[in-house]
Amino acid sequence: MSTATITGTRPRTMQTKTIPTLLALSVTAVLCAVPAARAQIGSGWSQFSPSKSYSGWDQSQRYSISGTTEHFWNYKTDPIVINGSGPRSEWKVNDDYSTGSRQFQGSFNAEDSEYGYTTFQIFGNATSGATALQLQLRGSGDLRHYNDTTLVSGCWGVYHRVNVIHYTSTGNIEVWINGSKKGTWDDGGITSHYTKYGCYDVGTTSTTTSRTGCYWQDVKFFKGGSAGGGATLDTTAVYMLQNEASGLVLNNQGSLNNGTAITQWSVVSSDNLRWHFSNSRTSSGYYEIVSEKSGKDAVVLSASTSEGAGIIQYDFGAAGNDQWKPILNSDGSYTFYNLHSGLVLEDPGSNTSTSTQMDQWAANGGANQKWKLIKQ
Repeated sequence: MSTATITGTRPRTMQTKTIPTLLALSVTAVLCAVPAARAQIGSGWSQFSPSKSYSGWDQSQRYSISGTTEHFWNYKTDPIVINGSGPRSEWKVNDDYSTGSRQFQGSFNAEDSEYGYTTFQIFGNATSGATALQLQLRGSGDLRHYNDTTLVSGCWGVYHRVNVIHYTSTGNIEVWINGSKKGTWDDGGITSHYTKYGCYDVGTTSTTTSRTGCYWQDVKFFKGGSAGGGATLDTTAVYMLQNEASGLVLNNQGSLNNGTAITQWSVVSSDNLRWHFSNSRTSSGYYEIVSEKSGKDAVVLSASTSEGAGIIQYDFGAAGNDQWKPILNSDGSYTFYNLHSGLVLEDPGSNTSTSTQMDQWAANGGANQKWKLIKQ
């Protein structure tokens, strides 16, 4: 997937205040009670518990916490903070960073109220005053990247797990929803960062009673890891890719044409069933899966980001739907993540029939999403 360059005017950095003592103690106690755990996305992460401060309106009146569930809300009649920016109830995470990697994880639930607010930000330093990322509630309960790409719909009254991963070395920010990668964006070249989450600004109506609100649950912070954990593959070798569930192998059906469905077949001696990996023109950690028969790639049909989209063969392109990251599993098999969709290559429904077309689906650890590489 081509990274999207962030352009345009961004909100200015808000002034912050230290949280009230009693509230600080309660939040600190909750954070300290969180046991050590691995991040849900990737490996090599260390969990940590940064302090937080609030910006804008009196957070003690627009915030509550019960267990690990935090409730944020505000009203259109709340005071404007600075430079025309709308009311807010949000935490600034006191973890200013300029190197390494960070991962934010939490479950987001939109209160059934007004929409058109920001619930998560990666902010730049005070001198640049720009956001590298915003997640906004828009439309009929859509969580979006700014107000463009829809990441997940149906957020009112439903918790969705959100992971945001920032690599300062490459300037890339990944957004994952419910364990599926939704996209990669650049951070705008900002060199110093911190995060915010909560409820910033008010909805789209002009009534004086309009109100916005949301919940964040089980928020955790991690650093030092990567979402990848990607394996290194031999690009000089030729393989059959055998599905663990069906025992059948990836098959291009002997076709030389773009658009032919990629299926599965019994193990026989045929170039239709042989593949090699290439990383000469892919993003770091990703590979093309190239048919020995046709020289074409295994790709997601129409660059779809939907579960169940079929796999076909096609010439290499620019969408990222023909790039796959191999993740090594504990049993020696591999799971292949698509760069564009964040979904994985699978045998749908663990089907054991030959000629079944392969598709993509959210990673779930199933045998139908695991592939053994049989070197030829």
